[in-house]
Amino acid sequence: MKIIITESQYTTLIESHNKVKSFLKNTLGIDFAGRIKQITSSHDVPMEFDEGISSRTINTWLNYFGPMYLFELDGMKYLYQDRRDFEMFIDNDGVDYTDNEIPEKLGIAEMGFKFSDIIDMYFEEE
Repeated sequence: MKIIITESQYTTLIESHNKVKSFLKNTLGIDFAGRIKQITSSHDVPMEFDEGISSRTINTWLNYFGPMYLFELDGMKYLYQDRRDFEMFIDNDGVDYTDNEIPEKLGIAEMGFKFSDIIDMYFEEE
């Protein structure tokens, strides 16, 4: 099935994303603009993660689930990956979070957002 979006629908979507971004920034202090990096290879993962997760494991996850995303929150770096049935986060100490802890910490879970929504709004391919 092919979905066709008109220019006015696209404009409405962009305006909606901008309103949500503005709300997140002004109300919750969240601004990921330019601060999310896509990970498509274990070579893209910072060395801080080396003790907590192996390159081989990262490559396995990338091959099975698709790209990961790197971001920083409260001085801690996290890898995020949408695992279809759940969202997985792992910090640079090797601690994984799969029970909605990060969206709750950000305050977006209560608003009905998943972190994948944040990726959709903020991630810009280079």
